Amino acid sequence: MKTHILPLAAALLVLSAASCHRQVQTYENPVIRQNVPDPTVIRVGREYYAAGTSGNAAEVYPIFVSRDLVHWDSVGHIFSQWPEWTMGSFWAPELFHHGDTYYCYYTARDRSDSTSCIGVATASQPAGPYTDHGPLLKWTNEAIDSYVFDDDGQLYITWKAYGLHPERPIELLGSRLSDDGLSLEGEAFTLLADYRDLGMEGQCIFRHGKYYYLLYAARDCCTERSDYEVRVARAERFEGPYEEYEGNPILRGDGQYIQSCGHGTLVETPGGRYYYLCHAYLIGRYREGRQPILQELVVGDDGWPHFATGDVTKAEQPMPDVR
Repeated sequence: MKTHILPLAAALLVLSAASCHRQVQTYENPVIRQNVPDPTVIRVGREYYAAGTSGNAAEVYPIFVSRDLVHWDSVGHIFSQWPEWTMGSFWAPELFHHGDTYYCYYTARDRSDSTSCIGVATASQPAGPYTDHGPLLKWTNEAIDSYVFDDDGQLYITWKAYGLHPERPIELLGSRLSDDGLSLEGEAFTLLADYRDLGMEGQCIFRHGKYYYLLYAARDCCTERSDYEVRVARAERFEGPYEEYEGNPILRGDGQYIQSCGHGTLVETPGGRYYYLCHAYLIGRYREGRQPILQELVVGDDGWPHFATGDVTKAEQPMPDVR
């Protein structure tokens, strides 16, 4: 009988190793194979809701739902028709949940003067229907790319401003919001200023430990030469001052499959893991538009965020742990 024990044990070890290997599940980016730039994502219980830029399409801001951040189903649009005050250019929606209300902060052009403004709509369910409340923010020549943050009960809105103004650089600005999220309070303040002409935009902010981390996109977002990338800065107060990471960028295209990436939102799972949903151009497939990709983000021992699979995109990723 002893002559059979060793072969049997070896066979069991092989089977066990093969079983463990099969349990490592992966997915391949993009996770939404459509032109959905500037994606936003929130978690509602065990479900995740995302939306993205719709440009001048008749229906505004497509909405998607998922239970694992990888497989997404379409569930409608924020608006079935353009709000009356707008004339198109529907960019960069930002979903937000506060109390019993779901918000969509969004960019659109004001039909009265074609200025890009930030509007706001609300709903009682994440998939709508949404009621528009009109323009919330009009800031000189341009205000786009809103992001809203709840800092222990105080709401803030951030946005990209200027850039079209001849005397000032692009800035990422912020302001306090009213408790109902429908009006500004106090003076605007600068989070970061683009003195190096990088084209910073598409920011989102999260808090981890003693720091507020500001993720943002820089460089060419939208042409066939796009070299969009993800950068980070941090501060000990929401209002700053923010210190930029010396190792920026923290994510860029791999030069083989994914050309460029950026402008996304971070979402936290029930277990405290961070996942960043942003858009990317695939190499040689510019006409397919900007498609959402998902990458896990971790805060390292150095006190800075890093992507789990490195600072260069990898199309194949381990399945998210959404427990």
